[in-house]
Amino acid sequence: MFENIREFSKFISDNSKKLEFTIPEIKIKRNDYIETREKILSNDPDERRKLKINKSTLWYQQRKIKEGKNN
Repeated sequence: MFENIREFSKFISDNSKKLEFTIPEIKIKRNDYIETREKILSNDPDERRKLKINKSTLWYQQRKIKEGKNN
């Protein structure tokens, strides 16, 4: 962040003709993915109704998980 501020101040003061910000890569580790996935796959119609989840929403989510698209 301080590098970006320094670059911006150089640009404003005309010490630099180009402005280039660097954005660090942020990696977030999630540990709830497997649990959530298993809950979605194991939902039955009664549980779905109790949670007030639309039938098509659950179906599409289950399909995405089975196809491996929900990463």
